[in-house]
Amino acid sequence: MAIKIKQPGLFTTVQDEGRIGFQNLGFSIAGALDQYAFKIGQQLIGNNGPALECTIMGPTIEFKDNNTFVITGAPFNAQLNESSVPHQTVVKANKGDILKLNNVIEGARCYILFGKPLDIPKVANSYATHTRSQIGGFNGRTLKSGDYINCIENEYPNHTLGHSFNGQLNLDEQVTIHIVEGPQIDAFSASAQSELTANTFTISDSSDRMGYRLKGPTISPESSADIISEPVALGSIQVPNDGNPIILLNDKQTVGGYTKIANVCQADLNVLAQLKPGNKIQFKWITIEEATDKLIEQQQAFAKTLTAINETPQFEMSEMRNTASKIAKLLKGE
Repeated sequence: MAIKIKQPGLFTTVQDEGRIGFQNLGFSIAGALDQYAFKIGQQLIGNNGPALECTIMGPTIEFKDNNTFVITGAPFNAQLNESSVPHQTVVKANKGDILKLNNVIEGARCYILFGKPLDIPKVANSYATHTRSQIGGFNGRTLKSGDYINCIENEYPNHTLGHSFNGQLNLDEQVTIHIVEGPQIDAFSASAQSELTANTFTISDSSDRMGYRLKGPTISPESSADIISEPVALGSIQVPNDGNPIILLNDKQTVGGYTKIANVCQADLNVLAQLKPGNKIQFKWITIEEATDKLIEQQQAFAKTLTAINETPQFEMSEMRNTASKIAKLLKGE
């Protein structure tokens, strides 16, 4: 039981919820950038296995055994044996089938999860790949052509076949990201603080899972940007001496020595995860209390979504009809 990577795509890695509880030892969190899309995938497929996180251009996969899979997050032009794959729907794949993710339609990242989960060893209690330190995932790196990844036997890989979720990305041409004051906010003048929210920034081509580098007006601290290294939070907006902000993401370092003017609200991290180079960001200051209320409201709504997927699942009837047709042929002895 396995899958074979025929083409790896632009940047495909094995990810899960992240390497939680080890930052004090220098381990970055890593994990899925869009945690909500990843968790929806787990709920739909019906297990806690890891996912393949695919970025902008997805991989081509050959199934070496019968399996099921689901693609969540950003919609891609995915095809199974040249037929379109319904988005965020559990689909059956037979031995020898070829899944091509092709290019993204909207957003940046999708997640592929399997009914027979990928057989990946855990490192520090996580499947997540951190490519810079070369740990976790599949050999600590992005996938390559020819990679052969074993899958774990699952007695009921088809029990969620046809389960579907119709949630969609709603990304505006210019996305508003809410921020709270950072630990070095006083290192920046009132004018610089206003500039951060008064202007539009563009995600640069040099961005990656470690951080989004932004192009726009420079937001320099009043003196040096260098500080004594200290722990950095996910979503920190650090500003080095060149004045170009960097939003730190999941593969960030655990400590850093640059001034941090702000921090992205946790509730906006999944939106941030679906942005790509060329997308524009408008920042908006809010208070910690407002950010907390926003997160609580979002988490409560998401919990209801996961419960609904489990207790009152939606079905993609085309997948159910395909299965019913195969059963009917078997009963007829065809």
